[in-house]
Amino acid sequence: MQERQTKQKQIIYDALKTLNHPTATEVYAFVHNLYPTISRATVFRVLGGFASGGKALELRSAGSEVRYDYNVYPHCHGRCKVCDALVDVEVEGLPKTGIKATACDGFAVDGYEIEFFGTCKRCLEGKELRS
Repeated sequence: MQERQTKQKQIIYDALKTLNHPTATEVYAFVHNLYPTISRATVFRVLGGFASGGKALELRSAGSEVRYDYNVYPHCHGRCKVCDALVDVEVEGLPKTGIKATACDGFAVDGYEIEFFGTCKRCLEGKELRS
């Protein structure tokens, strides 16, 4: 059975595409500013549904709030060590279909995440202003 596409889901998905790897709280703030009748619970529920249905990725990192990405195709991320922002990172040689992995001892590999660490453009520009 196909999931019903509601106006609220479309609004939340559009916000997800507009924002850069947002948290659920950031999506809610953005959506609520435009459509005050959409509840926090609806935004959180819909984002969870997007993630479980394959329409968005849940990006989890220790010590950070879960972030969401509308780009579900295999790709890597970079995390700013200063402000914790996430950006997409293109990796030369990474196949568009992703990498295939086989683990030892019967471990079933379901997926992977590759994350790079560095400093985002905004923080780099801020450092230059302070110098």
